[in-house]
Amino acid sequence: MVIDTPTKQPKARVIPNQPNVALVLGGGAFHGMAHVGVIKVLEDAGIPIELIVGTSAGSMVGAMYAAKPHIDSLLQLVESTTAKDVFDFSLFRSREGFVSGQRLQNYLKKNISVSEIENTIIPFVAVTTDIEKGRSVALKAGPIGPSVNASCAIPGIFEPVKMYGTTFVDGGVLDGVPVNIAKEYNPKLIIAVRIMEFDTVANLKNYKSVFERAYTVAAHNLSKENIKLADIVISPNLKGIPLMSSKDNEKMYKLGIKAAEAALPELKKLLKEKGIVLRK
Repeated sequence: MVIDTPTKQPKARVIPNQPNVALVLGGGAFHGMAHVGVIKVLEDAGIPIELIVGTSAGSMVGAMYAAKPHIDSLLQLVESTTAKDVFDFSLFRSREGFVSGQRLQNYLKKNISVSEIENTIIPFVAVTTDIEKGRSVALKAGPIGPSVNASCAIPGIFEPVKMYGTTFVDGGVLDGVPVNIAKEYNPKLIIAVRIMEFDTVANLKNYKSVFERAYTVAAHNLSKENIKLADIVISPNLKGIPLMSSKDNEKMYKLGIKAAEAALPELKKLLKEKGIVLRK
C-alpha cells in the first residue's frame, strides 16, 4: 500500500532523557486487549508513565493512550472493536497481503485526537521493521495512522507499508517487546508487557493456526534476551486464546488486569527504591 508521505522522516520531538517510567507494550495481534487491562491497573495506581514504546498491537494501544492518557480512551477497544473494524480482508487484495491497512488507519483517525506522533501527550514511539534493510526502526514523528499501520503490518496478512523511501512490516518481526528502544532514553524504570507468552502445546489444525504458531515461536525467541532489560515484566496468561480473533476481548482485558494486579506490590517496591513518586 503506497501512502502519501514524505520520502524522509520528519524531525522527531525531543523526548526528555531519563523519564520516570517507560511502558513497553509488546506485539500479539488481538492479545493487545490485555494491554488495556494492564494500563487500567497502572493508571489507577498512579504510576507516572512518561514514555510509551509499542510494537504491533502494543503500538495501536500505546498510540491511543499516549494521545489521550485516560483509560476511557481505550475501553472502546475492549467493548466494541471487532476484527472487521480494523481488517479489510480480501483474497484479491494484492500479492503482498490480504489486508490493506486502510481500515486500521481509518479506525485510528476516528479514535485518536492527534494526527502526528510528536503531538501525543505522553511521548510515544512506534516500532516497525524495515524489511528492505533488515532492521528495527523507531518512528518518533510523522503521521500516526500510517506509522501504527507499519508497526502492525503482519507479513503475509497485511500489505507492507511503503513510506520514507522504504518498506515496513510488523515491528514484532525483529522486536516483539522493544525494551531496547525504551532503554535508549535512560528511564528510571521500565515496565514491559509481554502478551505472547510461549505455549509448549501447539494445536495445528489449519494454515491459520500454523501461521500463528510460527509467528509466536519467532517472537518468543527474539524477545528472550531483550526482555531481560526491563525492570519488571507483566505477562498476562493468554495461552489458548487465538491471536487473530476478537471474540475474547473482555476475557483478555480481565487477564491483563489480573496480571498487573499481581505485579503491583513488586512494582511499587521498585518505584520506592528508585525515588519515583506515585500520582494522586
